[in-house]
Amino acid sequence: MTSLRGRLFAATLATLALTLALTIGIGAVLTRRQVDHAQAVNLQSRADELARERRSSVTYVNSDTTSGDVLVRIEPRAKFAAVVPNVNHSSDGIATVAGTRYLYSYRTLPARGLLLLRATSLRSAEWRPFLRDLVVATLAGAALAATLSFLLARSIVRPIRRVAEASRALAAEREHSPLPEEGSRELVSLARTFNEMADQLATSRKSERDFLLSVSHEFKTPLTAIRGYAEGLSEGAFAGEDAARTILTETLRLERLVRDLLDLARMNRHEFSVRSEPVDLAEVAREAVARHEAAARGFGVALTAAGTSVVVEADSDRLLQVASNLIENALRETPQGGTVTVAADAAGLVVSDTGPGLDPTDLLRVFDRFYLYDKLGRDRPVGSGLGLAIVRQLTLAMRGDVTVESAPGAGARFCVRLPPLGGPPS
Repeated sequence: MTSLRGRLFAATLATLALTLALTIGIGAVLTRRQVDHAQAVNLQSRADELARERRSSVTYVNSDTTSGDVLVRIEPRAKFAAVVPNVNHSSDGIATVAGTRYLYSYRTLPARGLLLLRATSLRSAEWRPFLRDLVVATLAGAALAATLSFLLARSIVRPIRRVAEASRALAAEREHSPLPEEGSRELVSLARTFNEMADQLATSRKSERDFLLSVSHEFKTPLTAIRGYAEGLSEGAFAGEDAARTILTETLRLERLVRDLLDLARMNRHEFSVRSEPVDLAEVAREAVARHEAAARGFGVALTAAGTSVVVEADSDRLLQVASNLIENALRETPQGGTVTVAADAAGLVVSDTGPGLDPTDLLRVFDRFYLYDKLGRDRPVGSGLGLAIVRQLTLAMRGDVTVESAPGAGARFCVRLPPLGGPPS
């Protein structure tokens, strides 16, 4: 048998069969002993009763009679010298007469002896019915044991089979219901552990997919900047030195994104890595605006930088990603002729626009993945649905916070707050 259920059934049934065989063997011995004892007691009682009758009778003679399967002999005591150990004393036991073994009971009478003989070969006929009943009971017990063994094996194997089926579904990334936590303590523990593992794996897979989507989304920003500066350089809109510097910077950003993907593959990381260094918010604002000037002209939107120097503790590349995502989102939302402003002040890095704004019900979920894309994608120009979610993820990774203020028809104002240099998180 190769299946666990078959092996459990066979092992349990074999154990029960061995137990039953041992039980029937011991039961047969005890039954025969009890039957033999009952026969001896019965023979002794009959001998005592006949002896009392003969002692009360003054006219008894020698005789050999048979009562059922018992031979009754009344003879002078000397006749029994070869059968009983002492003819002058009553006794019970087993004796051999003419080559046949008998169960006997001997009682003394005046000048005579009373001997009752019963062949020992007749004892098996007495206890054989008991043995037959014992065998029948054993067979019934064996059938019940086989049924219980089968049910027990199935009850043990069924949860394990469910775990195996759920494991295959998990490996194939198919949906499956949580395993029911039932049965013995060990099976409940197995089901609970598997459910916890499945939940952790599902969370890990979701994080991995989200991270890949985020990184893929972030590739668009440096590629857009490289393309814009390359086109501007070919049209003479930028100086070669400025274009080369920006293209080099964006290439370095691409390299860092590629490293993030390699980290994901090698180290199973599901989030962006960040550095901690002094960063001037005003410089980030100016650089972000410079990289999106070409895109702003294409949208017909005025893009400006403002503010004073404010140094915070952050990752310059990641903060530039944050600013770029906010600017791209604002440019898409702002109608032609509108304005997008990137400002640096004591409050943090602020990106505001003159677009249609957001409903109050959207403010709590504006940073959720795909929320605005699913809600507004058919009515307004929106991105992939990942930009604002990445903004929050990167800001939190830099120990900061991002908030939004907006009202329908009044534009939106995104504020990124970061910890001051050498200070606690904002």
